[in-house]
Amino acid sequence: MNRPFAAKSTSLLPDEEVLLLRSYDQLQTALSIGLIATWFWDLGTDNVLGDPNLLRMFGIRESAEITSLPLRIFTDSIHPDDRSRVLQLIDQGVQSGRPYEAEYRIVVNNQTRWVLARGRLTYADNQQPFAFSGVLVDVTDRKEVELRSQIAETSFRLSVESARMGTWDYSPLTGTLIWSDRTKELFGLPPTATIDYTAFLQGLHPDDRERTAQMIQAILQPGSSGRFDCEYRTLGIEDGQLRWIRANGQVLFNEQGIANRFIGTVIDITADKEAESLLQRRVDEQTRILEQQALELRTTLDASLNSIIAMTAIRDETETIVDFMMNTANEAVIKSNFMTPDQIIGRRLLAVFPGNKDNGFFDLYARVVETGQAEQSSQYYRDEFGLEGWFEVSAVKQGSNGVVVTYNNITDRKQAELAAQHQERELKDANVELQRSNENLQQFAHIASHDLQEPLRRIQAFSDILQNQFLDSLSDGERDMVRRIQKSAQRMQMLIKDLLLYSQVSTQRDSFTIVSLDIVLEDVVTDLEMTIAEKNATVDVSPLPSVYGSASRLRQLFQNLITNALKFCQTGVSPLIQIRYRTAQTSELPPALQDDSRQVFWLITVTDNGIGFDERYKDRIFTPFQRLHKTSYSGTGIGLAISQRVSESHGGAIDVTSQDGKGSTFKVFLPTVN
Repeated sequence: MNRPFAAKSTSLLPDEEVLLLRSYDQLQTALSIGLIATWFWDLGTDNVLGDPNLLRMFGIRESAEITSLPLRIFTDSIHPDDRSRVLQLIDQGVQSGRPYEAEYRIVVNNQTRWVLARGRLTYADNQQPFAFSGVLVDVTDRKEVELRSQIAETSFRLSVESARMGTWDYSPLTGTLIWSDRTKELFGLPPTATIDYTAFLQGLHPDDRERTAQMIQAILQPGSSGRFDCEYRTLGIEDGQLRWIRANGQVLFNEQGIANRFIGTVIDITADKEAESLLQRRVDEQTRILEQQALELRTTLDASLNSIIAMTAIRDETETIVDFMMNTANEAVIKSNFMTPDQIIGRRLLAVFPGNKDNGFFDLYARVVETGQAEQSSQYYRDEFGLEGWFEVSAVKQGSNGVVVTYNNITDRKQAELAAQHQERELKDANVELQRSNENLQQFAHIASHDLQEPLRRIQAFSDILQNQFLDSLSDGERDMVRRIQKSAQRMQMLIKDLLLYSQVSTQRDSFTIVSLDIVLEDVVTDLEMTIAEKNATVDVSPLPSVYGSASRLRQLFQNLITNALKFCQTGVSPLIQIRYRTAQTSELPPALQDDSRQVFWLITVTDNGIGFDERYKDRIFTPFQRLHKTSYSGTGIGLAISQRVSESHGGAIDVTSQDGKGSTFKVFLPTVN
């Protein structure tokens, strides 16, 4: 029989004692089932008396020797985190005399259990407290349920807060609506705002208000799923801000099927909607760009002078290419095939152009698809439908099984090539004949320069004898005739020399090297030193560049220009000749040099203060034997023609500007050294 430890003897009769013990056992059984223990703390001895349930809770083995235990045996089993708080509550209960209640953990045999202790003071006749008694209830199971509930609630709250979600709780029967602070924020309201269903409708965007209200009314009807999933916009009631909201909720129905509660969450999806809208705009823009590019591509294809067809290979069961399906064609096919794109697209190649099989084009297209290597070819084409001519094709692989063919009908060009080949043969024959003629001309010039000068030397010799030995015996008329004979012979000799020199410039070419024009001009001025002194002339030469050419020919060019300036000077005016250079502008180049825009030219100017001439006649001065001043000035009129030939043989040109009586400026254009 269970007995409390330290039970005192009584003066009860045997029958009464038996009855009492039976009642006590029943009480202990009931307390044990309810995990309830009783305790009695003697304040005088500081010992605790208790029933077996108390001993079991604290892991104390029950024995007859145990009468009471010190209070510390029990307080030492209190969890360290709860001990000071529980001892403080006990002291407060003893000091104040108010009922004591504490919920705490005890640690017994490394196991933690939750207990609820309740007790109060017991007073003696003299109103002095002598004991503190009560009960101890094991509430571990209930506490674990509470803790799990708290954890779940905390987790839900943290999840809602971390997700920046708002919550609502609506009672359709009473009209009560409860919003979290976040929900109020999403409707543009402060946390202190009073909420009802009308405020909810007011916060919705006007365009979404009716639709959302209808959805809510539908799910509140008996028999509905009660599931609410909706997106709508809010216009902040106080801040006027537009927000996109996603709402998820559930309607709870009572036993009669009446909606009595509607709970759910809301979340701000404005950023998602804006991103979605931006993405849609980008998709629309990209689609528009692609459509525009497709249009531009089509326009480009149609604007191409080349005929273009895109085809896909058609294979048999052995994967051998047996034909091509023509998928795309541009407008230029009309020019090459005399067919419109609509007559080509969607048809097989060999059905429309069967000649491709015979002339090798079909095999070329198949190789391009199989190898991926681009190819091109020119072949003669002829088919049963009357299409005939020369075609030039280029084929490039497209994708895994396609080919793009660019081609042109080059029949006219081929015929022109054949004609050009015939003309080339004729030109070659003409060049051979011209070369033979030039050789004959050179031989004639050589003979003329030598064989004609011999009689002239004889004429000059005989006229010199007449003038030196027989001058006194000659009459005045005879002496004048001798002078005329000598002058004509000298002029004839000069013409022959200039003619030979002019022909050599055209037919002979010295080896070209880098030539310093400073050295060339220095030699020219030295050669003309006596004439310059006789004329009291000034030749002002600035530093000049180097060019690629023949030093001897360039010396002829500048000697003729300076001699020309010394010859055609004004009476009573000392000649001034200035020679300068700079890079020529494209607009300054003569027409013959403007075709080569990549070549840079030096512009070398030779300016004099001579008599000048009317520019209407400037083309004549570069023509051999043409003279603007025949009576007053000596010379054959071939010097400037030689200068022109020299500049042209160096890849350049010569030009002149002048005014009658104000001098002339000769412009020599020579290529720069790259």
